Order: sequence, then structure tokens, then C-alpha cells
Amino acid sequence: METVRHCPRCDTDYRPEILTCAECGEGLELRQEEGEPPPPAEPPPGEYRSLYYSGNVADLEPLADALARAEIPYRVEGSEDEAVTLVPHSRFDLRVRDEERERARQVLESLPEAMALGIVDHLADRTFDPVKGYESCPGCSASLPAGALKCPDCGLALSGSMEPLVCSACGWEVSSADTACPKCGVSLED
Repeated sequence: METVRHCPRCDTDYRPEILTCAECGEGLELRQEEGEPPPPAEPPPGEYRSLYYSGNVADLEPLADALARAEIPYRVEGSEDEAVTLVPHSRFDLRVRDEERERARQVLESLPEAMALGIVDHLADRTFDPVKGYESCPGCSASLPAGALKCPDCGLALSGSMEPLVCSACGWEVSSADTACPKCGVSLED
């Protein structure tokens, strides 16, 4: 907190040692002013893995706010890698520790903007038959042949683990739609 002298008539602040207003001659009141808020606490140590990522950091703000309200520690980390591709791109990761991962997913899935950001896909549940598989792609709604493992239109992987896909060369998390690792440029196998 900072101590200042304030003129109520002119609404002007002065250093604490000045007693009268230079504008109107009125006596100044002593006042305590709030300083800048302290920086946010550093999240607890541990290994933080990506829960959600975007090319736009603004997409992560409502998600980070929701995790903070739920008192789930998180980190937002960005990377810009111009050396790998001809077109520079940014990737911003919202990261949580494994012990909070499931609770963080539940918090994010309950957000109103979860559908728009692709965190929850209500179409996936309606078009999935446990025996036949997907009837239409949850990503692009294209019709799928029975037993398809990958969408022929958009390339979305339709089976496999819910664990993140990682590049075998550098360990960077990749999307099923990536043909090359955005970090090291190694070609990804199907």
C-alpha cells in the first residue's frame, strides 16, 4: 500500500509531504492506495501434460479461469517454432498434472463454450454403435464405411487410446490429422 495526500475538491493526488492543494489551496486528506496485486502463485511442482491446445491463446482464457475457480493447478505454455515449417505457427497448451487430469476434464466439459471449442462432441455419442463403429465422422459428419478406423474425408482417427498421440522422434504431442510433427518435422506414420 502506498500513502498519498488527496484533494477531495480537485480529485488530485500528491506526495505525502505536501499538505495543501496547488490548484485550490484546500487541505489534503491522507489516503492509503492499493498497489498492484501480487503476481499469481506459481503452480505446484510436478509434470504438467497438455489437456487442451489451441493456436490462439485467447481460446484458453475461459478454460484457465474455470480451472482456477475449481482450484486445479494449471500452466499455459506457448511455443513458436519457425525453424520447422515454412509458415511460422504458435501452439498454446493448457497443461495439468496427471493427478488433476480427470477432474480438470470434467470442469472443462461443463463449460458453455466447451462445444464450440471441441472439448465435448455431442454428435460422437449419437453416431457410435459399439458393434459397427461410427456411422458418420464425429469431426466432419461424413458417412463412414463399417469398421472404418480413419475418416476418409478429414483423416480423423476413429479408434485407439484416448491418451495423447506423441511424435516417436521428439515426444511432442501431435494431432491425428498431422502428417508431420509440428516440433521436429519428422513424418508421422499412419
